[in-house]
Amino acid sequence: MLRSITIEDLYHIKFVSRPRISPDGKHVALVVTTIDEGKHEYHSSIWVAAVDGGEARRFTSGPANAHSPSWSPDGQTLAFVSEREGEVTGKEQKKRGKGKPQIWLLPMNGGEASQLTFMEHGASSPIWSPDGKHILFNAAVGPADEETEEGKKLPKVRVIDRLWYRLDGVGFIYERRSHLFLLHVNGGTPEQLTDGDWDDGDAAWSPDGKTIAFASNHAEDRWSIPGSDIYTLTVHNGKAGELRCLTDGTMGCSSPSWSPDGKTIAFLAAAKFRSAGHTYLYTIASDAERAKATNLTADFAGTCMDWTNSDIGDEHLMPAPSWSHDGKTLYVLASLHGASRVFAIPTSGAGAEPATLTPGDIHVRDYSIDAASERLALLIGDPTHPQEIFVRSTSPSSELRRMTNFNDALFNELLLVKPEYMPFKGADGWDIDGWILKPQNFDPSKKYPLIVEIHGGPQTQYGYGFFHEMQMLVAEGYVVLYTNPRGSCGYGYEFALAVRGAWGEKDSLDIMNGVDTLLQRGYIDETRMGVTGGSYGGFMTNWLIGHTDRFKVAITDRCVTNLASMFGSGDIGWDLGYDNLETTPWEELERYMHMSPIKYVQNMHTPLLIIHSEQDLRCPIEQAEQLFTALKWMGREVQLVRFEGQSHGLSRGGHPKLRLERLRHMQSWFAKYLK
Repeated sequence: MLRSITIEDLYHIKFVSRPRISPDGKHVALVVTTIDEGKHEYHSSIWVAAVDGGEARRFTSGPANAHSPSWSPDGQTLAFVSEREGEVTGKEQKKRGKGKPQIWLLPMNGGEASQLTFMEHGASSPIWSPDGKHILFNAAVGPADEETEEGKKLPKVRVIDRLWYRLDGVGFIYERRSHLFLLHVNGGTPEQLTDGDWDDGDAAWSPDGKTIAFASNHAEDRWSIPGSDIYTLTVHNGKAGELRCLTDGTMGCSSPSWSPDGKTIAFLAAAKFRSAGHTYLYTIASDAERAKATNLTADFAGTCMDWTNSDIGDEHLMPAPSWSHDGKTLYVLASLHGASRVFAIPTSGAGAEPATLTPGDIHVRDYSIDAASERLALLIGDPTHPQEIFVRSTSPSSELRRMTNFNDALFNELLLVKPEYMPFKGADGWDIDGWILKPQNFDPSKKYPLIVEIHGGPQTQYGYGFFHEMQMLVAEGYVVLYTNPRGSCGYGYEFALAVRGAWGEKDSLDIMNGVDTLLQRGYIDETRMGVTGGSYGGFMTNWLIGHTDRFKVAITDRCVTNLASMFGSGDIGWDLGYDNLETTPWEELERYMHMSPIKYVQNMHTPLLIIHSEQDLRCPIEQAEQLFTALKWMGREVQLVRFEGQSHGLSRGGHPKLRLERLRHMQSWFAKYLK
C-alpha cells in the first residue's frame, strides 16, 4: 500500500552521482552515496553498470568513501579518490597523506585497488593521459594542518594579508594553493607542473597528449576579483614546458575541452563584472594569446551549467562541453525555463533555440561522453524521482534509456506529487514561471493552507528538480507554490540582471503576483499562508515580512539580513555587494541599507523561525543573530535554531541527523500557525 513521504525517508534515499562512461561506451562508472542510520554518516562507493543491460555492480567496499571515478583510455583500469589506507613501502610514505583523500587504481578484470598517490594534503581530480601512462591530478601545496610541539597540538596563529581568504564549506584557504601534478601509473615521485600564488584546476589533455589546458587566475587583483583565464601548458617527458594564457582576462573561465583536431578549445565563462550568474559557451584557438573568444550562445536564453535547485545534492555542476567526432557540434549542459538539459550547439553558433538531446521536464545534473563521441551517460532526475543513470546516443533519432534503479524500491512505496505548471504575469507584465504542488486527494472545493518557497541565488532556478522538503510539506496537507521571479537563471541575461542593485523591489512583486494568481483559483485559505526560503530566498522571506503582513508564519533559512555588515563578514560578501551596488558601505551606506531587510525590522510582525548554520561563511550567522536580537528586543514572536559545525549547504548536503532536525523544526513551526 502506498504511503506519504516522511522526513525520515531522507535516510533511505540513495544519492547517485558522477556518471562516467567508459571510452568504448560499454560501461558506466558511478558513485552511490547512502546514509548509515546508526552512525549518521554518508558512505560513498564506486559502482559499474553495463550499458547494454544487467544489474550495476559495486566495485569498492569498506568504511572509507570512494568517489571521482576516471577510466583509463583502454578501459581496463579505473582511477578513483578515497581516504582508505593501503599498503605502503616505507616509513616516509606511510607518514605522507595518511587519512587524506588519495588516488587509487582499480583493475577492471579483477584484483584489489592499489594506492597511487601519497600527497601530504591529499589528491583529487585524476585525469589519464591519452597514452594511459600518466595520471594528471590536483593537490594542495602549503603548510601542515596543525601546529605541534612534542606531539601536542597547539592553537594556530593566522596572518591574513588578502581579501579572499575563506571559502564556505572549505574554511581557510589563504595558506594553500591547488596545483597540477603528474605521476606515472607505476608510481614514483609526482612531478609538480604548476606553481605560484594562485590555484590551477579544471585540467584537460590535448588529443596528442602534449599539452594541458586548465583554468587559473594570475591577475594582480585575483584575491579581490575572482575569475580564471584559460591557460595551456606543454608537457615533454613528464616535465612542464611553455605556459600560455589564451583568454583576455575579462571573464571567469572554466571547463576547457579540446576539439578533436586539437586546434580549438571550448570552455564556459561569465563576465567578471555584471555577469548576473549567466554562463556562456565559448571557443578559442588553442594557440591564441590573450585573445577575445567567440561566444556561441549569445542569443540563447539558457545558462550553460546546472542551476536547477534540488535538496539531494550540494553541487551546481559545470561539466566541460563535449565535441562531436567531426568537430562541428558541442554538447553542453544548460539550464532553461526550470529544466536542465544537454543541448547540441553548432560551432557556428547556437541561435535562440538549439536542439536538445534530453527533452522534457527533467533535471540533468551531470553527464559524460565516450571516446567516439557517440554515446552519453546522464544523471537525470525529476520532481518525483531522485537522479538515476540514463544513456542515449548522439544520433537525433535516439531516445533516453534508463540504466539504474537504485531508488525504485523506496519510491514505489511513496505517494508523491507532480508539479502543476502555473505561468503568470509578474510586475510590469513580465512573464514568470510558477509551479504548484497539491496534496494527495486534492479537493478544489476545500480551502488549503499555502506555503510559498523561494529559491536562493538569486541567479538559480526552481523547476524540475526533486525536493524532499517540498514533498514532505505536501504530505503534511499544504499546497506549495514555487516560482522563478526576475533575477532567476534560465530566462536570458537581461532577466537575470534585472535585480542587480534592486533586490526586493520588483522580484518581491513577481512572487506576490504569483500568490495572487493562485488565490484566484479559490482553494487557498488566505488567512493561512506561510513563506520560506534559503540564502537569497531567506533575504526575500525577511523582505516580504518587512513589507507585508499577509503571511501568518515565516521561516528564514541561512538568510541575508544586512548587506552592509555582510560586505566584511561573508567569504565573498565584498564581491556580492560591490557587483550589485558599485560602491562600498562606507561610501553609500544608505544604498546598502535600502537593500537590507534589517532596515525594515520594525515592520516585521509575522512569527519567524530563523534557521542558520554556525559555520556558514557565505551568509555568516551574524546575519541571523542581528535579525533575532532585533525581533526579540521588540518582543516579537521569533525563534533561532543554530546548527553546530554546518556550512551554507546544510539543507542539501550537511550532517544527515541535522538535516532531519532542520526539517522537523520546519514541520512543527508551520503546523503551529497553519494547522
